[in-house]
Amino acid sequence: MKNVYMVQPCDVSGIGENESTYLPYASGLLVANAFQDETVRSHCRFGRFVYRKENIDDAIASFNDPIAVGFSTYIWNYEYNKEFARRLKRKYPDCITVFGGHNVRMDSCEQLEEYPFIDFLVHGEGEIAFADILLHQCTDGIFADIPNISYRANGIPVKNRAERICTLDYPSPYLDGWFDDILKNDPIRFSVLFETNRGCPFKCAYCDWGSLGLTMRQFPIERVYAELDWFGAHNIDFCFCIDSNFGMFPRDYEIVDEFLRVKEKYGQPEVFKCCTTEGGGEKEFNINKKLNDCGIFKGASLALQTLAPEALENIGRKNMTIDKFRKLTAMYNAAGITAYSEVIYGLPGETYESFSGNLDLIIRSGTTKSFFMHYCELLMNSKLGSKESIEKFKIKTAKLPYTQFHAIGDSEVMEYQNIIVSTYSMDYDSWVKTCIFGLVIQCFYYMGFLQCPAQYLYFEHGVSYKTFFEAFISFAAAHPDTVIGEYYRNMYGKLSALNRGEPLSVAHVNPAFGMMEYPLEEAMYLECIIKADRFFDEFAGFVKTFAPQDDLLKEVVAYQKLILRKPDDTEAEAAFSADFGTYFRRISVNDYSPLVRKNNVLRTVNRYPSPTLEEYARKNVWYGRKHSRNIYSESEITVEERRITA
Repeated sequence: MKNVYMVQPCDVSGIGENESTYLPYASGLLVANAFQDETVRSHCRFGRFVYRKENIDDAIASFNDPIAVGFSTYIWNYEYNKEFARRLKRKYPDCITVFGGHNVRMDSCEQLEEYPFIDFLVHGEGEIAFADILLHQCTDGIFADIPNISYRANGIPVKNRAERICTLDYPSPYLDGWFDDILKNDPIRFSVLFETNRGCPFKCAYCDWGSLGLTMRQFPIERVYAELDWFGAHNIDFCFCIDSNFGMFPRDYEIVDEFLRVKEKYGQPEVFKCCTTEGGGEKEFNINKKLNDCGIFKGASLALQTLAPEALENIGRKNMTIDKFRKLTAMYNAAGITAYSEVIYGLPGETYESFSGNLDLIIRSGTTKSFFMHYCELLMNSKLGSKESIEKFKIKTAKLPYTQFHAIGDSEVMEYQNIIVSTYSMDYDSWVKTCIFGLVIQCFYYMGFLQCPAQYLYFEHGVSYKTFFEAFISFAAAHPDTVIGEYYRNMYGKLSALNRGEPLSVAHVNPAFGMMEYPLEEAMYLECIIKADRFFDEFAGFVKTFAPQDDLLKEVVAYQKLILRKPDDTEAEAAFSADFGTYFRRISVNDYSPLVRKNNVLRTVNRYPSPTLEEYARKNVWYGRKHSRNIYSESEITVEERRITA
């Protein structure tokens, strides 16, 4: 009897006791469905999952008489999988290799022409097609009968008919025990992916989800509840619901309630992450509030992607109104719930002026806890990645090493990603300028380094956020010997590398923070926070140019410095002549009122000290960014109103 193996490698994040990775959910679904067939079970056995990026030769050496190996592919493992298949076919030429996942082209079989070591492609959902391939391989069936696959007939690549899948009647790999051996034999911490439904009704051009044309279907609620219980019983820390639009269906509220019952019963999982439906609203707020109140919440996304009308038209997306965004941010902030927003750099139709101007508008409309800006990945099956779109929008990309931030990239095979660096509306130099502006906004506004001075100058002196941060960037470029000037030079060098014929880099490594890659905005924060005294001394002269006669501006800068959680903090205090705490807190909930003069002393006590820079970076920037943990919470700040003596 021959064996079936599955390869779905994922990077390991964290280090030491914090190492974690995902159970191979996609591969597990295929195996669970295929092996419920009696004929498949009578002809072959299941070998094992390759779910980490093992040494390829060692992994293949562990295989015993394989009849078929399935590969689940996406941008983070595509090159590894191809190299694995190439070496596998060299040792086992009669073993069939089956590639599926998002890095298999939906509309062609050209990957068979390019890669002779791939025998089958599965286009779209793979449960039925993979089971049929195994069944036909075991019984010498005719592969031409199987829809949604490509294969070679007499050495010629053939793409079979496409057929819409309307079922979700598949067994659960969790409940059927397919991961039990992994959990028993590997001490690493595991995270899980799970679905309550499948499909997406939206057609965002940068995404490859809606382009698959999947019918919206729901898994049976009994299965969903049983899987949630399994997660709790098996001590799973992190649970990621990969529904495209969680909150779309009324039963999603009941699923959250069930998850909370599981949490109460087992004490696990610690975190529930989901992608709520596009636009968000009161329904999603109620779901997020439930999760937040129980301490298992990763944050609510108020995704915008872009506000530029031309770019929105090009990507086929409609956003919530800015007025709705303003109301939602105020609602989340008032409830003490973490909310964050997201935009994408360089979408076709975006310009530097539209991007920077719209970020100014977003900040004025409501301050979320954090903000994430993403490079536009040109995904294989997205509409934006089609030849037609590339030509229409004059898209140019840069191929760079794939970076899974905060993971330990020690694979023997380099992965790559293609990001947009130029379009008809934004050339490469403008793209670099746009990225730098976005990185500075993320670090110095949303991560709180200069949020208070920027808000004060806006509300009291009418200085727009765009004006303030553009001036700050110019200051950094003109003063390379300052703290921010040193990092600006590093950041500009990484982003403008293509002009010098060098590979583009969007990550930064400093061994002091651990041997892992941080995104540039987080790295900028870390490089500046370890030199905070020097940074704020240099910044004081710059900020004074906006309001030279304002005697409170110096205190605003001192207040900002005080409330930042610095690596070596234990406790500190400073005297002020105005009630800055109330002033900035009201701004955060869109309820501005004039600053009140009031003599007081603020004292901070660091209840969560970090003995090393590596731990500081992990707890406060990596884990804590969405929750602004690099800023002291109200419980760590005491205010004493008293007369301040000279």
